[in-house]
Amino acid sequence: MNPEYTWLALGKGSKNFIDIMGAPIVDPSVFLREIQRVMSMGQITLCIGGELKTSSEGKPASNFRYEKDEIINKNVIENYLQLFNLHREIYRSKPIFVTTIPRSWRLYSWLITDDGKIIRKDQEYRKNMDTHKDEAVQDKIDEDLTLFLSYNCIESEHLIKIRECCKGARYHTYLADMISFLYQLRCNQDEFSDTFYPEYREAVSRSNHDSTDTLSFEKSMDNGMVFLCPKRESVVSIYQDFEDAISLKENPIKAKIREHLKKNKIHRWTDFSANDTDDAFTILMMIHAFNGLVDETNEHGYSQSIIYSLSQEDKIIFDGLHSSLDEWRSQLQ
Repeated sequence: MNPEYTWLALGKGSKNFIDIMGAPIVDPSVFLREIQRVMSMGQITLCIGGELKTSSEGKPASNFRYEKDEIINKNVIENYLQLFNLHREIYRSKPIFVTTIPRSWRLYSWLITDDGKIIRKDQEYRKNMDTHKDEAVQDKIDEDLTLFLSYNCIESEHLIKIRECCKGARYHTYLADMISFLYQLRCNQDEFSDTFYPEYREAVSRSNHDSTDTLSFEKSMDNGMVFLCPKRESVVSIYQDFEDAISLKENPIKAKIREHLKKNKIHRWTDFSANDTDDAFTILMMIHAFNGLVDETNEHGYSQSIIYSLSQEDKIIFDGLHSSLDEWRSQLQ
């Protein structure tokens, strides 16, 4: 699978999101033109994917760096600084949403095996287990995720190709982008105060003579911007949202995804297959919300399948989501 860094426009609503879900590696002048264009459309909500770390808290999150090339890494840092500065210039103190949870909070990871199976690993059990116990005792084949992918035409032979995107993580993924999108659904007036808390951080570029430049987020009440980060107590409920989002049955979370894409246009910077497979899986999760398969029992006691009926507006969104995966799907042939 070839890496692809690109902008996507998802949804058809009148409100706008900028969603940075990969390292912005492009030339800073090109990146600046695009974010200026989007921010000129009116009010936007800015979401970024990556844990905020100070310089003393270790290596920056993967979306905030590009270690393979020093020049590209400088692009990434400059692009984030441009993004934050332009956002503050236009929107003053409007918060920026962080939609990624720290690795230490993540409940599961998923291993894609060499024969195309998906094993869900229980990270919470591993952290809390007694030393004499088998750490894999709670691991299992993830039948729900497998069914979701199969329903969206991704079978084991495709997963054998897709797994190579995760080679650097020993074929594991946290499906972090899928979780991040579900947090984005809560960036609204009714839910954000229950889901997010404020951090006051200043984005700082640090030049190092003996190593790659880094972007850190130092705590600062004076010069800092307001970042709204997920609360720890939101984690369990967001994983339940994930289970609902990949379910074959219609439910309120799938309806919420559809409504979000109808109300908003999401300008998403994404990195298909660069370090993981979760970008494409996130788009599949959006598509899946419009599939809307639900099992009901008729008056004779037999199960019948009912398909969510697409309106003309839905079809435009649905077709756009499919189109965004054309290049990715072509590599699975």
